Amino acid sequence: MKARLAHRLRAAGRWARSIPVTWVIVGLVIAATIVRLSLHAGRMSAQLDTLVSTGFDAVFLRHDWFSVLSSVFFVRSAGLLVVVAIVAVLCLGWSERRMGHWRTAVAFLVVTVLGIVLGLLLDSLGVAVHLYPAEQSRGTRTLDPIIAVVGVLMTATAFTGPVLRRRIRVLGFVTLVTFVLYSGQQSDIFRLLAAVVGLLLGMLLADRRVTLRIPRSTHREARTILAAVVAITGLGPLITLVAPDSTSLLNPLGQLFRDPLRDYQRIAEHCATGDFSRKCVDALALSRLDGPGAVALSFLPLVALLLAAWGIRHGRRMALWLAVGINVMLTLLAAVYYGFFPLVAPTETTVFQTSAVEHYGVFVVVSVLFPLAVAVALVSSIRLFPREAGVRTALRFFAVAVGLFVVVATAYVSLSLLVRHQFSPTASLTALLLDLPERFIPASFLSFEPVDVFPTGPVAIAMYQWVGTVYWVAVMVLAIVGMRRVRLVRQSSGPARIRELVKAGAGGDLAWMATWSGNEYWFASDGSAVAYRVEGNVAITTAEPLAPADRQHAVALEFERFCIEHGWTCAFYSVSDDLRAELAADGWQSMRVAEETVVRPGDFTLEGKRMQDIRSSINRAAREGVHDVWTTYPSLTPDLAAQVREISELWVAEKGLPEMGFTLGGVDELADPEVALMLAIDDDGRVQGVTSWLPTFRDGRRVGLTLDFMRRHPDSINGVMEFLIAETILRAAQEGIEFVSLSAAPLAVASAPDDGDQAAEAPSSATTAFLGFIARALEPVYGFSSLLRFKLKFRPELRELSLCYRDPIELPAIGAAIARAYLPTLSTRHALRMLSQMQRSAPMQR
Repeated sequence: MKARLAHRLRAAGRWARSIPVTWVIVGLVIAATIVRLSLHAGRMSAQLDTLVSTGFDAVFLRHDWFSVLSSVFFVRSAGLLVVVAIVAVLCLGWSERRMGHWRTAVAFLVVTVLGIVLGLLLDSLGVAVHLYPAEQSRGTRTLDPIIAVVGVLMTATAFTGPVLRRRIRVLGFVTLVTFVLYSGQQSDIFRLLAAVVGLLLGMLLADRRVTLRIPRSTHREARTILAAVVAITGLGPLITLVAPDSTSLLNPLGQLFRDPLRDYQRIAEHCATGDFSRKCVDALALSRLDGPGAVALSFLPLVALLLAAWGIRHGRRMALWLAVGINVMLTLLAAVYYGFFPLVAPTETTVFQTSAVEHYGVFVVVSVLFPLAVAVALVSSIRLFPREAGVRTALRFFAVAVGLFVVVATAYVSLSLLVRHQFSPTASLTALLLDLPERFIPASFLSFEPVDVFPTGPVAIAMYQWVGTVYWVAVMVLAIVGMRRVRLVRQSSGPARIRELVKAGAGGDLAWMATWSGNEYWFASDGSAVAYRVEGNVAITTAEPLAPADRQHAVALEFERFCIEHGWTCAFYSVSDDLRAELAADGWQSMRVAEETVVRPGDFTLEGKRMQDIRSSINRAAREGVHDVWTTYPSLTPDLAAQVREISELWVAEKGLPEMGFTLGGVDELADPEVALMLAIDDDGRVQGVTSWLPTFRDGRRVGLTLDFMRRHPDSINGVMEFLIAETILRAAQEGIEFVSLSAAPLAVASAPDDGDQAAEAPSSATTAFLGFIARALEPVYGFSSLLRFKLKFRPELRELSLCYRDPIELPAIGAAIARAYLPTLSTRHALRMLSQMQRSAPMQR
């Protein structure tokens, strides 16, 4: 214990000594703030603030240009100083260790000066066009070291790997933009612009080419980032609680908690006569927050977004649509209450609204476009989510939510009519119907909206305050139940039965892939099954039917009839030679699409000249202190699991195309406890490489292993993959495993078929060229042919895998469907890049 503590203290000391520039900057901030706070609130303190703080009037009217730099060395309060000092040490220290000392100092100066100057120029533009927020903030004076910290942090991202760089930039800019939209203070603008300057400066200092391309990520990582974006934007309104000088639309909600003793309703009634001011905007919103139910209603849609973010993180399409629905609702509410009503409502009731919209027009546009942009981003990411067997559950959720709204609204109006005299003025059916939508809407959207009726009696007050809250709570309960039901459907209806078949020995070496998320399942009358995916009108099977060997042919024909009934073209992908021959007897066509490489552990040996590379890799690993670890993903420590995910992200980020799926697993498929991992770990605990091995069963006993996930760290030793595969084969021999399949590289073959193999020659040259076209297009990025050559080092047996189909006319559609199955997130831009890569590689191949 003492040794470990001493080791950590020495490591902390080394870290502290490596960041001298950070300590100088933080020391200056602490010293300057202590001097400022020691002056208390007297005249000298005010004079010092005037001298060192920055702002539009300070710089452009009083010409205090030095304040552009001095403003980032002072903090307003002692409590805030502690937070700022901790954030500065962590962020600036992290940046300095990556950029070096002089780059950190240069970045601190450049991002501070340029970020604030650009912000002041933006303020001057707003003042020139009489933009209300700019006019309101021109006299504001800013003291904020975080401006420089954020800029330096963004500069340092240019010196990190693609994964960490993407995470910091995406989440950082989303957070900064959210603060700008929901707080709107001058310092928020300065931070955002300092971050932009830091982004460009980092590319310059790192000598990187300026590019707008976001590095590719795995589906899991993309969903995590998407969930974080939804959560950050959902938490945005809470920023108003700690933004005392905010000019944002949601500022009244924050004022409610800061100053609860004013008579907001009296002020609101005065404002409704047409006497417009900023206080009127705040008062109208606050007059609607007179009770816990109304306050809760302002938070519950945000809580629902957090719930959706959790579901998105876990790959729930239903959560995605919930987030889309809430953001579309926010868009429509902003458009209607900030734009439509003030234009079309009777003139005598919109004097205040029209004046308010003239001053807050920029907020109207932002309030409409911001949630709409989030909704569009969510919809465009739909292919990152696995298909859910419980899609009807999501549709049922939205139908029940709409029905519940009708029931709750009807009950509210009916009961309100019974106690109509508890409203002021006395409630009528028309007034209640006009007021009804506002009972379910956060008060921030009603800032410009006149109040139709006020409750005065106890029953009316309870219904008025709580009807919307009750509805939103019910919606969230329905969402939780729906997402849980989707998970249970996944676990019970298809995959559970499929696992039983696979463990009994049905299917071939690739049978475990049928258990992966994204497959749909068809079951024969005898319990046999086919795992498939529908792309367009093509049903592509995941390997062979899960049936006994003597039943596979009959089950395949039954599945074909099922496809015909649904109007689909049936294509059996990656089937063995035995099934191909049986289907060929019924008139099916076929073509070879891959070759599986199989090693017999009992016959495997490292002797001989052809195994020299394998022996060298094992010896090199021993010299470098790299050892193998046989485990499962659920058994990994958090640190090792994080390293495995990072290796996967680094591999995908290097590619020009998205992560592939279908018969190629990713991190999500590692989580299955039946899937084994073989890790290469050095003496420092760093993961050098990782492989995953899918099980093959016979009568419940594991008899084979099939290679799936294979990744190496960019800085790993040479030959780490050879080391991992060889150690797995040797371990399999010790455990009595009958075979180890190195799997098949899609669309890659080792040799031409025999001349007498007429079935394999059936496709026309144009057909062969078509899938060859796809293979050549993917080869420069994914290297399937190179992967096959790598596997041949282990002297495996070769087993042909074929694509079987009825009609050659359908082959273009089948080929396109296979490409979409492997690359479900492929965009038009990436498709064009793929074609250009193929064209560049064509001369070399000829």
